[in-house]
Amino acid sequence: MRRLWQLMQFVSVGFGNAIIDLGVFNGLYLFAPTRNVRQLLVYNTMAVMAAIFNSYIWNSRWTFRRERQTRGPRATRQRALFVVQSVINIGVNDVILGFIAPWMATAHAFPHFVANNLAKLIAMFLASLTSFLMMKLFVFV
Repeated sequence: MRRLWQLMQFVSVGFGNAIIDLGVFNGLYLFAPTRNVRQLLVYNTMAVMAAIFNSYIWNSRWTFRRERQTRGPRATRQRALFVVQSVINIGVNDVILGFIAPWMATAHAFPHFVANNLAKLIAMFLASLTSFLMMKLFVFV
């Protein structure tokens, strides 16, 4: 039952992260629209970093508060591993977006803005699964 509650907490934090992630990504895109995949990846990286900052605050203080260390070598280890999982999360997010966004845009099935957001949602979902597993199995153990 505790694991299910923890997963529900993680999902709740994830919804907040998704709002931040999509908000930053779309805010940057609407401010400076582009069809350049590299520029989209810059927007994506900035958006994911904002969501990761939010994630650390909420997951360390709420979702994984029992497992969190606040002082000493274990706390330093947790923070370092969180940074590692964050970099992996950004990488997974960018790689997926980098492959899917151009494919969706060239398929002409959706307007460019919609294609970018669909690709972003897929990237967010897969990166979030990766992030949860890494936090549960390596960071907050």
